[in-house]
Amino acid sequence: MPPACDALSGVPPSLVFYAARNILSPSFIIGQIPDLLNLLTAIETFRRFAVLKSGEALEWQKYYEHEKSHGRAEDVRFLATSEVRALRRYLEEKDAQRGEYIVLVRSLIQLYIHYLWTAPESCLLPRRLNDFFPGSFHGTHKPSELLFHVDLSGDEKEYFERLKVECQEWMNLVAEWESRREETCQDVGLSQEDVVGSFANDFHVTFPQPSKPSEMARNVEIYMNKVEDMIRKLEQWFSPSSEI
Repeated sequence: MPPACDALSGVPPSLVFYAARNILSPSFIIGQIPDLLNLLTAIETFRRFAVLKSGEALEWQKYYEHEKSHGRAEDVRFLATSEVRALRRYLEEKDAQRGEYIVLVRSLIQLYIHYLWTAPESCLLPRRLNDFFPGSFHGTHKPSELLFHVDLSGDEKEYFERLKVECQEWMNLVAEWESRREETCQDVGLSQEDVVGSFANDFHVTFPQPSKPSEMARNVEIYMNKVEDMIRKLEQWFSPSSEI
């Protein structure tokens, strides 16, 4: 299995799906997005492993068909046409599903940074920025606690590097807005208590969420359902001894 989830080796996929859904529903707990990201990375690792085994199964099917054509492999159970079709679809869709996962990670990062700006645990922002973009921000040089970095391709690393720049630019805009807002509040004679008390509302009016949490949760669920269905079918078609 790919290295991203060595810490979760031996954990049943059903338990990972269960933990992820506990974050997504009945109400999406945005503050647990870092945990959700690690669970999604585990699920993506399950998907990649399933795709790998799907390819191997098709290769064995081809091999035994050749053997049978020469009067050998008479006792081998061959895949049904519907099974072959499904396995080929998993291979054909692997790049698109990888893209879905990468976009979900990006969107979750953006939603979480926005959330953290006014959250009670806003002091975690430097630590979380380092988790999302290791070593990119002054004073934060600890290894990331997030697993999604481990298996990124070169293009995907560049993708998240661009996201880092976008987040930096967004945070600069917020900082500039905060300075202007404080000056305006002083000019109109608002008390410090009023300035602080109205900050969260003013922030959300000026900087809307990058995505609706309900839509984000639905998109994550759609992705998980695809992977879960793939795993369930492979487990039905192949015995545990096949290591799928």
